[in-house]
This record gives sequence, structure tokens and C-alpha cells, in this order.
Amino acid sequence: MRKKILLTFTIAMFLTGIAFASLPFILSMEPSAKAKAARSKHDISDLQVGDFIFEQFGRENAWDEMVLIIKDWDGSVYSYLAPSKDGKVVMPDRWWGWGYYNCSDFRPEIEADNKIKRSGFIKCHDTGVPKWRKEEWEWSYNGESQRSWMDGMYSPGHEIKGRYLYINR
Repeated sequence: MRKKILLTFTIAMFLTGIAFASLPFILSMEPSAKAKAARSKHDISDLQVGDFIFEQFGRENAWDEMVLIIKDWDGSVYSYLAPSKDGKVVMPDRWWGWGYYNCSDFRPEIEADNKIKRSGFIKCHDTGVPKWRKEEWEWSYNGESQRSWMDGMYSPGHEIKGRYLYINR
């Protein structure tokens, strides 16, 4: 009986020691204050349900990128980064960043009142989109591609504080 109590106590102390020893490593995974201050910041105070914002990624970066922020009809907020060149979105061949067609009108489908279409898609609305790519370049508002082999929209994640949405990248 004493051996069992001693063994249980020793194992409990060992596990507690491991938990305390790993705590600094776990806490260090949080971005530093400097990294948080350098995040891309986007004002979403005017973003109502059914609206979207499409603007430049607000941070010095090696790549030219656009940010698409959507507030879906259920109130969910989605943020995506899309590679761009000269203000046009570089449409993916298979993966984002490996495209050849530059889309000048990349956005969600919209209704007459400029609200996003319910259960609509994000896509390129250019008239010159190659026919064989038109249906392949469609993503739901949650970023999922409509084709199993096409890459989904890239969402680095975000944090909303007050009237601003911060892109975690």
C-alpha cells in the first residue's frame, strides 16, 4: 500500500514538474508586442452584415498582396490574402502564387444593393476570364474552393479589437 502511494505521488510530482518546466515555452509562442504592432490593420467600423472590403495589405511586405474582408449574413467575419500584381489579383493555377491570369475585378458576387449575394461565391468577374477556368476560380465565403483540386483561399487568421481587424501575419 505504501509503495502504491509513493509511486502515485512520485508520478504526480513528475508530471507537475514537466508542466511547470514547459510553461515558459508555451507562453513564448504568443507573438511579441513588436510583432503585434507590425500587423496589418484594417478599419471595419463601417462593415455591416453582407458587406465586404477589398484593399491593399497594410504592411511592408516582400509580396504585393490584397486583403479581402467579408462579413457574411450570419455575422461571421472572414479575411483572406490574395497575391496581386499592379493592383490585380493573380489567379491561381493550382496553388495561390503560381498564377498567370491577373484579375482586375476579383470580389464576391453582389446583389443590386451592393450587398454580397446570399450563398454566393468569391470569383473573378472579368469578361476576359478563360472559359475553362471560369468555374474553377470560385470560392465560398468561408474560403473553400468549389473544385477539390484547387487550393482554398489563404486565410492567415485575424483578431478583431474594437473597430479594427488585425491580420495575423
